[in-house]
Amino acid sequence: MRLHRSILKANSSRAMPRDKSLPKELRLKKWNIIKGDKVMIMTGKDRGESGIVSEVSRKTNRLYIRGLNLASKNVPKSKDSPTGKIQKEMPIHVSNVALVDPSSNQPTKIWLGTFVDPDTGVKETRRYAKGTGAYIPKVFDLSYQKGWKDGAFDTDPDVVKKVSFNTVPGIPPFPDDVMREIVNRYKKVF
Repeated sequence: MRLHRSILKANSSRAMPRDKSLPKELRLKKWNIIKGDKVMIMTGKDRGESGIVSEVSRKTNRLYIRGLNLASKNVPKSKDSPTGKIQKEMPIHVSNVALVDPSSNQPTKIWLGTFVDPDTGVKETRRYAKGTGAYIPKVFDLSYQKGWKDGAFDTDPDVVKKVSFNTVPGIPPFPDDVMREIVNRYKKVF
């Protein structure tokens, strides 16, 4: 039995892009590089250049660095691209980059250490440079919040700050029948 062309075309890789993600066994379990980190490229045409990580793809073990590892792509001519070519950031494998030590501005390996805040006693895992021992802070990207505006249905800050519930020790915050539903009856107490 011969298959019709339309069936073959629908299943071809040219018509439908393949999923390029790696199997779960080959994906990295722990990531030490996150979006917003300053990294240096160790191999390739941009070797020795440093930049900021703009995107991390954990499914493919690759990351994008802002303004580096560029490739030209042909697109239809328009006002934005009169020549018909644009520069596009291409992904780099995570093994080909290294974090930059903030004190020496050199690529470094890192080690994870536990830090206990002396004021609150809260434990957190921090990244430290192996050579100098300098702390490498995690940068949180909040650029998506720049477009946020207060709307008609937002709660006023004064109302949010106002205390609306005071706890009393020994008295649960819910009625007894609600607490009976929430509590686990089968929990063993020793």
